[in-house]
Amino acid sequence: MSREFGVLMGGSMLYFGGTGILNALVPTYVVDELGGTEATAGTVMGSIAITALLSRPLFGRIADRHGSRRILLIGTMLTIASMAIIRLGPHTVATVVVSRLVLGSGMAAMFTGSALLAVVSAPQGRQGQATSIMLVSVHAGLGTGPILGLWILDRWSYDRVWVAVGLASVLSAIVSTQLGAHPGDPDAAPAPLIHRAALLPGIVTFFGVFAFNGFLTFASLYGREVGIDDVALLFTAASGTIVVVRLVAGHVPDRIGPVRAGTGALVMTIGATVVLAFWQTPAGAFAGAVVLACGLSLQSPAFIPLALAGVPDRERGSAMATYTGFFDIAGAVVGPVIGLIVAGVSYRAAFLFTGGMAVVALVLLRVLVAPRWQASTPANGRVVVAS
Repeated sequence: MSREFGVLMGGSMLYFGGTGILNALVPTYVVDELGGTEATAGTVMGSIAITALLSRPLFGRIADRHGSRRILLIGTMLTIASMAIIRLGPHTVATVVVSRLVLGSGMAAMFTGSALLAVVSAPQGRQGQATSIMLVSVHAGLGTGPILGLWILDRWSYDRVWVAVGLASVLSAIVSTQLGAHPGDPDAAPAPLIHRAALLPGIVTFFGVFAFNGFLTFASLYGREVGIDDVALLFTAASGTIVVVRLVAGHVPDRIGPVRAGTGALVMTIGATVVLAFWQTPAGAFAGAVVLACGLSLQSPAFIPLALAGVPDRERGSAMATYTGFFDIAGAVVGPVIGLIVAGVSYRAAFLFTGGMAVVALVLLRVLVAPRWQASTPANGRVVVAS
């Protein structure tokens, strides 16, 4: 834990604290204030992924050529603009969608830059642990943000909520200026916009995060459905679990290998969706959230090293952008799909569907990714990232 790593975690926690506020309150704003349905809320939440997916390869290339700090600052500026749109624009669903589209690019820049800085600053063979520790700050923000957002809303209004998110981004930008840049190479040939090394791990991630993304999108509405008075506690329970697991077990992917760690993570994810589907009470919702968070805790730390294994320094930004782009694809698909299932069938059907997606991820990991990983790594299974 160096000063540099501490600054990175502080800036990430501030930024994603604002994101946590939006995760909790944008769905209720669409339903309660704008008269939308759960399907509308899902579509609005999922729209963020469109611009994130389109802009992420560009941010990866910028990081390779000019350093990661630059895209962190770009990300915070875009998020501030997004909050200005939702606060000052007409109070319509279309305005919220435009705001989410701008936010999508901001989040793409922030997550790509933060994850890349964590990996490149780690000692060889500890990239998984470094990713775990960096992601602690992300989920600490996601977990505490909803509590702050609901507190602000109870005392003031949604307008004040949007201002708070903007201020969190301003503070994150100030902190990010204290980072030393991961040096880029402006004279190097442009890295590929889509990096082949990251495609298979990215596809596994797409199916693997379906369950957690779906839960996160509809936790506010589902919590009210089963009788939870303070739905912010669901977000806190999930994010708090992720923080604890990643601090305690962040070294697991480096110790046992990313394939075995990813397998365990997906098995827990499948189990969590069964709990959520068949135990629809406040206790079941919290139990499912905790188990689901345990599964997610090891997914990214296991799959990010797989995506970067063997990738040269000058192409790491491209590979990271390609891999994290699959989060965007999942984000674009999960909200509308789960919203339609909930509106047309039930929450139980939606949870079981997301569990099926985790089964697909598990099959792909074991059948396609595992043989390639075993063929390209030494006997100790340690992650090797090329220099």
